[in-house]
Amino acid sequence: MREFEGKTAFITGGASGIGLGMARAFLARGMQVVIADLLEDHLDEARELLRGDNRVHMIRLDVTDRPAMAAAAAETDRVFGPVHVLCNNVGVASRNPIDEATHEDWDYVIDVNIKGAANGLVAFLPGMKAHGQGGHVVNTSSMAGMIPVPPFVGTYSTAKFAIRGMSESLRLALAPYRIGVSVLCPGLTRTRAVTAGDIYRQTHETGHQPAEHREPITGGMDPYELGQRVCEAIRANRPYIFPHGEFKEEVAAYFDDMLRAFPTEFEIDPERKAMEERRARMTAEQKAVADALDV
Repeated sequence: MREFEGKTAFITGGASGIGLGMARAFLARGMQVVIADLLEDHLDEARELLRGDNRVHMIRLDVTDRPAMAAAAAETDRVFGPVHVLCNNVGVASRNPIDEATHEDWDYVIDVNIKGAANGLVAFLPGMKAHGQGGHVVNTSSMAGMIPVPPFVGTYSTAKFAIRGMSESLRLALAPYRIGVSVLCPGLTRTRAVTAGDIYRQTHETGHQPAEHREPITGGMDPYELGQRVCEAIRANRPYIFPHGEFKEEVAAYFDDMLRAFPTEFEIDPERKAMEERRARMTAEQKAVADALDV
């Protein structure tokens, strides 16, 4: 998607951190932006920061609430018209390490991170496909969705690997509709992610937001800078957005380990070989269409 002016973006988890960084970058390029977030304090702060800009609309939203997500899509259409950029950005983690995670921990992380993103797709993709103007989907994964991470973020990593797979398949599926897809894999960013995740869980479970004790992440990338890189990736139709260059060698080593695990000598049944060749050819053809989008 090369032109941003006058188009509309919808961002979940958009009232702080990476989501707000993307919102500001979109606004700077002339877009209309709907910021959806569960946390009222964050919505109030974003409203104050962006006060006076009539191209911004705020919606309080629990991404696990399917009727509410559908209502948010309808409200967005009433306020700004068709959505061109969908950012499934909400991400939460459990405090328990993966080997001690409870059913409640797993349900929370999967419901918000994976099902929340799926709810966004179900609610918004029909309209994006129908308006015929093309567009882009950005799904926020993480570097924890690319490489092994310590056990204390294991459930989060599980969900973020799923978001990466979702995005790669979705990119092939949406190419005929002139809709690009990128998976965003940030590293350390200046957010309140740790605190916000806990507040989000309590609000999600009780319906009431408790007082927030702030634990900002310092030393990370500025969210607005990250938002600028997202815009550049959308314009260039890149499948992956890796804002943090310090991970390149670690990712390369991880994939080298995977490549070394393949057998070097093997025989393959001709029927199996033919099936896999057809699958690979089909994927390559779809990928070529997706990579060649010019909207």
